[in-house]
Amino acid sequence: MVVAVLLALAGTIAAIALGGDDEEQAAGVTDVPSVTAPTSPTGTTGLSTGPTGPTGSTGATGSSNPGCSGTTAPATLADGTYFGFLESIDVGSGVSGFDLACFYTGDEANEQAAARGDEVPVPNDVYIVNTPSTRDVLVDPAVELLLIDWNACCETSPGAELDAFASALGEQDFVEIDGFRYAGGLSPYWITIEEGRIVAIEEQFLP
Repeated sequence: MVVAVLLALAGTIAAIALGGDDEEQAAGVTDVPSVTAPTSPTGTTGLSTGPTGPTGSTGATGSSNPGCSGTTAPATLADGTYFGFLESIDVGSGVSGFDLACFYTGDEANEQAAARGDEVPVPNDVYIVNTPSTRDVLVDPAVELLLIDWNACCETSPGAELDAFASALGEQDFVEIDGFRYAGGLSPYWITIEEGRIVAIEEQFLP
């Protein structure tokens, strides 16, 4: 899946209503919190470069997520690839808490922002629409993790461990475990579901 995102300026990401009552998105809710993107750990440079989206084969954006086009998102996600926020992973039970969101870029990002009275053009050419609405999704024990080691920003790479990643998700800060530096709950992620289980997790780089 390839998502083209131009990352020219550092800034924050707008976060607006989607979840709980998905019809709120079409109505353009304006009273919303903001989501701050991860920033580089001390000594890391080059945040305006690096990956701007997943490197998988689907090429979808978060705007193709159910609930992003005015329809109500289902309680159970069908097999496919989705954008959102991983709130937790219980390695013992295999249950994750996944918060579905919408990821817009380019003209679509500006259109979505303008409809809600937010800044246009949007910072970093990215606009995320989200209101927390967590779904329980099983994680395959052999899930493929393509995460950014923030000690060597900013390409996704293998090397992350599920136990460590699950631990890092509980933190709103960078966490280094066994030499791999995780952004944990700071980053959004793309998940791929097959046969009802998450088989791949890829971190979305944000400036």
